[in-house]
Amino acid sequence: MTLSQDIATKARHRGLTPWQLVQKIGRLERALDRAKCDGMDLATRVSELAAERADLEGRLDQTVIELADAHADLAADRAELLELRAFKANILAVNAPAGSRDIDPDDAPTHPQGIPVAPLWVALRKQGAA
Repeated sequence: MTLSQDIATKARHRGLTPWQLVQKIGRLERALDRAKCDGMDLATRVSELAAERADLEGRLDQTVIELADAHADLAADRAELLELRAFKANILAVNAPAGSRDIDPDDAPTHPQGIPVAPLWVALRKQGAA
């Protein structure tokens, strides 16, 4: 047996024939092409998602600004409401000097008739003197 025959024999008995190797290479190339296409699809999807995220972040920033404006308006409205309530309370308040009442002369306050009403110390003095 010659050296070239020995190499050819060992090559055939290692597993795959040349035709099987060509087929395997073809399958691997197709798988590589599919993987490249999948990678491009994923890259496209990532760029679409990045654009959508940027849009959503912009909308979120705008919403935060609008919310801050709404809070400022609410605080101003609350302050105005408190001022108006205080004004209303002052307008509707009963203004009478301390210790005086507006009494109709025909509607004079009553006091007990026939019962001596005097401060306690005066009544005790009268009782002690008697």
